[in-house]
Amino acid sequence: MKEKEIREILNKKAFPHKIKYLKLKETYISWLIFTGNFVYKIKKPVKFGYLDFSSIKKRRFFCEKELILNKRLASEIYLGVVPIVKEDGFFKILNTFKTSSRKTVDYALKMKEIPEEYYLPNLLKNKKFDSKKIKEIAKVVASFHQGADISPKKYGFEMVKFNWRENFEQTKPFLKRILQKPLFDFIKKEVERYLRENRELFLKRIKEGKIRDGHGDLHSGNIFVTPKKVYIIDCIEFNERFRHQDIASDIAFFLMNLEYLRKENLAKEFLKEYLSISKDETLLRILPFYKCYRAFIRGKVGCFSLPKANLLSIQRYFGLAFNYAFQFSQKKPFLIVIGGQIGTGKSYLAKSLKRTILAKVLNSDVIRKKMFGIPLFDHKKEVKKIYTQKVSIKVYQKMIERGINLIKKGKLVILDATFARKIYHQMLIEKVKKEKIPFLFVECWASPEKILKRLKERGKKKEVSDATPLIYLKLKDRYERINLPSKNYLFLNREKENISSEIEKTLKKILRY
Repeated sequence: MKEKEIREILNKKAFPHKIKYLKLKETYISWLIFTGNFVYKIKKPVKFGYLDFSSIKKRRFFCEKELILNKRLASEIYLGVVPIVKEDGFFKILNTFKTSSRKTVDYALKMKEIPEEYYLPNLLKNKKFDSKKIKEIAKVVASFHQGADISPKKYGFEMVKFNWRENFEQTKPFLKRILQKPLFDFIKKEVERYLRENRELFLKRIKEGKIRDGHGDLHSGNIFVTPKKVYIIDCIEFNERFRHQDIASDIAFFLMNLEYLRKENLAKEFLKEYLSISKDETLLRILPFYKCYRAFIRGKVGCFSLPKANLLSIQRYFGLAFNYAFQFSQKKPFLIVIGGQIGTGKSYLAKSLKRTILAKVLNSDVIRKKMFGIPLFDHKKEVKKIYTQKVSIKVYQKMIERGINLIKKGKLVILDATFARKIYHQMLIEKVKKEKIPFLFVECWASPEKILKRLKERGKKKEVSDATPLIYLKLKDRYERINLPSKNYLFLNREKENISSEIEKTLKKILRY
């Protein structure tokens, strides 16, 4: 069916039962019609390299396959496959295949509608979810994996490599425009190295029966938690190699999804409960690899859905993939320091870089005001007392120490401050040398005219910084440049503000370290 025809079904006469309301939702491969009691899922007539719904015969086949597969985890929800017919110029959805002379134009998967209040993303959003409920999901998933069929040999190690090669090839058209090439190159390099060096681990898990006919799309958007039962819906039916994978891939998808939603504590609770049931001894060793795989796929699928997809969401998925690749790489977490005179756009660069690699940003202005209990956007004259040399030393000490502590926990960290005095340079260099932490100092520059223009524009916005054109003119000649070896230093002329190019230069420098 075509989109125009789907719109024609959205009337009460098209259904064989009472309608409470009609609501249409769309994914890149399906239409879903909600009626209050039932949901009808209709496959779009699309064909991709990994999916083919191009004919009515294929759409019926995959509707029936989806019905059988999803009954494993939600038997009460999946009710049957029903025909869509055209009669007297109108489309109708039937309860039976006894269509007499009426022509079947397509098929729909009929499901019981579950109230949205039990939809996991809504429960998470409304903070109606706790460790007890996440443990219920872990129990359901662990039980499902234990009972799932062991996959044929063809879905082993070579298939894992094939899936990754496909990911990289399909993502290449989006380089520079969506995904920074240095990130892509780093992920590709580390994935290939991990596969080479951990072949025995993959073979061990295959031998232990860890490759199973799983879910394939296990994330919060496919889970409902009702007072009586957990329902996991919408497993992958259209491509067996996406479903026949290491059970670690299913687990990694759900954990990655929770971390994407910034629910790290729930992810830890889920994993702890799952491990206590499954006794999977090598799961932790391979999880970062599969988390990277799952995050990369979500980013890739988001690219396919442009321009409808959320660009920031896609960027976050690729940022997560980069972080997971960093976890299983042989590199140490690094420290990025973004310095330079006030008004050179340091914070904008720091925020943009944060979105790209999901690093933790520590901003000296924020730390300074929090130390004194001053509201972040308060710019009253009294705040001048917090800019003495003695106070500034404490601010830089706290910022550097906090950054190093986060790095020791495996985080990527960005320090955002002017670093305008040699005393701050010395503090930084002594600390990173002592802790043997790789770092890059990015010094931002702009002409006085550009800086003054930026500061005047900033005064019209809600900003944490107290800097003004007058303060810049007072301090600009006191600024002391840092002296570092070339491997630890990058100069950025931010006069033209080509943020994409600046991030690429920064990443290239870091990842060559």
